[in-house]
Amino acid sequence: MERFINGVFHPDIQQKRARTGLKFVAPCTVVVLLMMIVPIIRTISFAFSEVTLPSFDTQFNGIRNFEKIVTLKEFPAIVKNTVVWIVGSVVLRTGMGFVAAFIMDGQGKPVKAVRLLALLPWTVPSIVSANSWRWMLQSDFGLINGMFKSVGLESWCRLWLSTAETALPSVLAAYTWAGFPFVMMMILAGLQGIPGELYESSAIDGASRIQQFFYITLPSLRSVITMVIVLEVVNAINAFDLLFVLTGGGPGTSSEILGLLIYRLGFTRFDFAGASAASTLLIGAALVCFLFYAPTQIRKKGRNQA
Repeated sequence: MERFINGVFHPDIQQKRARTGLKFVAPCTVVVLLMMIVPIIRTISFAFSEVTLPSFDTQFNGIRNFEKIVTLKEFPAIVKNTVVWIVGSVVLRTGMGFVAAFIMDGQGKPVKAVRLLALLPWTVPSIVSANSWRWMLQSDFGLINGMFKSVGLESWCRLWLSTAETALPSVLAAYTWAGFPFVMMMILAGLQGIPGELYESSAIDGASRIQQFFYITLPSLRSVITMVIVLEVVNAINAFDLLFVLTGGGPGTSSEILGLLIYRLGFTRFDFAGASAASTLLIGAALVCFLFYAPTQIRKKGRNQA
């Protein structure tokens, strides 16, 4: 038996198994990489070209497509909406998920049941969530205005999705509701990975709950919070479905972000060169987020190895 175990776990056998596994995985990996890389390269090439339809012939034209995008009269408003959308969604989803994680940090059956219920918004398909919120936010017979009317707060009723001042905040509320459970689970996993001995020893030394939070909890969650923020920024950059279903970018361009501009250019105006230029801007923004996140992970790995 001992000889069998030693043979199974022999380094040469493990390396052979690893090579065999790589051979099985390699074809799928190549296909996935091609499906990711080829469209990106094609998009970037369109961004610097004049595209002729329907043949999709291209002719290099430098940065004219980018000039055309940034000189659109609605572009400043779209950039402002995009910044508000990204910052607002990151702050709200991260903050709400952070608070929910602390509330759900427990081991009892009631806590686990509530934790499971809190995950439901994240498991609901985006199109179902969007249509549910569109019904709740309708001005005439929507649930939210109906609740205000039932308690005598008619003055609080609004045309939530049809007014420039409330359209983007309304979609932002729906987006926060749909995504905060993911942040909650990430933070919760980090909380449960903190050794309880740290809190016990600090309590013996006379540390208060606030001191434990700032000197034990937050430093222990730094890498998790960084990862969550970067992922939420990327998610916000790529957001499309909720905005498209709820407002379509309207009224006017009051809730339009770069993702909706790309759709409008590519599939309404059939300006694939302009849409590719706007997409390249989004790719650049996502790349900046990755370049911000990668060094933190490298430094963390270096500290762990040290």
